[in-house]
Amino acid sequence: MLAERYGKEIEDKWRKHWEEQGTYDFDEGDDVRPIYSIDTPPPFTSGELHMGHVLSYSYFDFAARYKRMCGFNVYYPQGWDCQGFPTEVKVEKKFGRLPPAQFREKCVEWTGEFIARMKSQMKELAFSADWRYEYRTMEPEYHRKVQLSLLKMYGDKLVYRQSYPVFWCPKCVSAIAKAELDDVEKQGTLNFIKFNGPDGKDLVIATTRPELLHACVAVLFHPEDGRYRHLEGKRIITPLGKEVLAFADKEVDKEFGTGLVMVCTFGDKMDVVWTHRYKLPVAEAMDRYGKLKNAGEFDGLKAEEAKKKIMEKLEAEGKVVKKQQLSQMVKTHDRCGTAVELILSMQWFADIRSTSKHIKEMAHRIKWIPEFGISYLIDWVEGAEWDWVISRQRVFGTPLPFYYCEKCNATRACDESELPFSPEKAKKHVCGCGEGMKPETSTCDVWVDSSITPLIISGWPDDMEKFKKFYPNSLRPQGVEIVRTWAFYTIYRSGVALTGIPPWKEILLNGNVLAPDGKKMSKSLGNIISPADLLRDYPVDALRQWAAMSGAMAKDRPFSYEDMKYAKSFLTKLWNAARFVENAMKDYEPDRKDAEGMNSVDRWMESRMNETIKAYTDDMERYDYQHAIGGMHRFFWHDFCGNYLEYVKYRVYGEGKGKRAALYTLYNVLLKSIILLAPITPHICEEIYAALFSKNEKNESVTKEHWPEAGRVDAESIKRVEVLNRIVSEIRQHKASNRLPQNAELSKAILTLDTELGEELQEELKSISRIKELEIKKGEFHVSVL
Repeated sequence: MLAERYGKEIEDKWRKHWEEQGTYDFDEGDDVRPIYSIDTPPPFTSGELHMGHVLSYSYFDFAARYKRMCGFNVYYPQGWDCQGFPTEVKVEKKFGRLPPAQFREKCVEWTGEFIARMKSQMKELAFSADWRYEYRTMEPEYHRKVQLSLLKMYGDKLVYRQSYPVFWCPKCVSAIAKAELDDVEKQGTLNFIKFNGPDGKDLVIATTRPELLHACVAVLFHPEDGRYRHLEGKRIITPLGKEVLAFADKEVDKEFGTGLVMVCTFGDKMDVVWTHRYKLPVAEAMDRYGKLKNAGEFDGLKAEEAKKKIMEKLEAEGKVVKKQQLSQMVKTHDRCGTAVELILSMQWFADIRSTSKHIKEMAHRIKWIPEFGISYLIDWVEGAEWDWVISRQRVFGTPLPFYYCEKCNATRACDESELPFSPEKAKKHVCGCGEGMKPETSTCDVWVDSSITPLIISGWPDDMEKFKKFYPNSLRPQGVEIVRTWAFYTIYRSGVALTGIPPWKEILLNGNVLAPDGKKMSKSLGNIISPADLLRDYPVDALRQWAAMSGAMAKDRPFSYEDMKYAKSFLTKLWNAARFVENAMKDYEPDRKDAEGMNSVDRWMESRMNETIKAYTDDMERYDYQHAIGGMHRFFWHDFCGNYLEYVKYRVYGEGKGKRAALYTLYNVLLKSIILLAPITPHICEEIYAALFSKNEKNESVTKEHWPEAGRVDAESIKRVEVLNRIVSEIRQHKASNRLPQNAELSKAILTLDTELGEELQEELKSISRIKELEIKKGEFHVSVL
């Protein structure tokens, strides 16, 4: 029997039951049902789920639950993205600098605690992962597989070591990839500084980076800029006394500053382009800590301090013409917010430029939901100027399985027998030049780890029979903001480089959750909404409904407390309706023969149910959960509760010939409704199913029910009962406005109708609205009550 109120104790009970019974376990011995496999995002182990996690994970949990009910054997593993900068920063802050092995051990302990916390939160939200297939990117076995993938790519000449300008975070003291950058708007100063021209006259150049003057290697101007054509091939003297050549390049913006630009190694990516285009010398401007080098008296100064000192010197020498404030976009490291530099560094790279055509072709072989999502990836591929730097100068990461020679820069991969590789346990190898080779101490970019998750969950490389069954995976769900990283790198590595097969059949994109005011949630703004806080006031099934209602497919959406309140009130409506049906069916055993006694109202309800099944199923197939839950809310709240339940009360409470038909309709509509809702609101549906339906339907869980198929739609009944609905609505309003109870009896109602109501529905109307006498006229719709 259903309790008076739906509460959290019911949700707790069912989550415990599902786990104990293995309700959502993948069945390895089932060769009959088709497999539906999900390449679930391994979240970074930050310790707390945020609203973005709730949204994203709800999306593919809806898909998993729906597919199970459609007859699929759902494979839903869950992994953890364990390694990277943030963990190192926190561990170092707590324990200080430790020897590498000891530091890694502390990182593993820290991460293990955070995983336990996040896993508990995932279970509380009823995410139906099969935890038997859990993986962690920090484990030696995972390292082995990542390293093996790199050995294969190295053998195919897709991985190489080279000295090249890379984005560098001076705070994290590591190379980073372009995909790890954020563009932040900041106020800067454009300094107009005097250089000395070939004729001894001043040449003014505007720059925001005077601290890089010592690394100036050329001065450029636009070929169509008549002011500077005479400088072609001439020598220019910088304010610090260095001689450089001047020449023309069409990519100079002649409208910026004075139209002259100094090329430094390296201020931005155009400096890199120009340096390579004209084979300019490279002056190393900074060390790995962001301090100036080869800068004479300014050596050892941090960039901002050096900028201040250099400008003071130039101003004292009268070489500063003016200063101008401007807004500029500064590239920062997305992990720590530090402004990044471009420095020359020996790093490991993965070749994405020569494979870009194949990456785009493979992306087009995957179904993108929504379709426009692929444009984010194509734009990123086409905008890639250089290869992916995959090495990081960190400790807590997957070691790169390579050796290098300091004398001749030759490289070699470790042997497969050395896997999982670690530099502390590396073998001795001798280079062809006779020098001993050194094991690489850098670790992998974390996207190297997570870009083979489709292979990992499919059994690669050890169980190729399993691999044939699971790969490509059915679905990759992920945030739209990491298309340029996780989707791109996975298509490149798992697809193009390692298998030649797209990693998934479909990719489902969701947007971000913003604060209610539309701003990005952040601690500094104090607008973060915590799932844990919400669950103190709302049921889990309300929060899951919010995710469905958000409409955040590949689009950012503000969080809405109003949606949460509505979701909670819908659960109350569903619960109360179920209690009404339970009470009405006390002595009723459903029998198909009862359908023979259905009247027009029953057939209308059945038809509306079938229309809803059709629309809802189509939406679930398209992953359009907002449209699905919106349609279900309207149907259940208005058609079923607002109309049908009220219409049949007189039959349910009476003993007339239509009672069993009404009970049969109530039974079937409520059953099909909770089956449809079960992927989104599993707890309340399970409780209602157990109390009202499990005995007759002979299933242990609502999730074991087959997804309903839409039956016949009686268009004539729908048309006629919609007229009845309008009449009943008008009469309800009349009673409300006249402060009459809804069960008050009316003497007479005059109906003006432009369509036939029919004798059967006239009698229904009298019983539903308690009207003694009806008078019906032909004409434009109108209802009068006497």
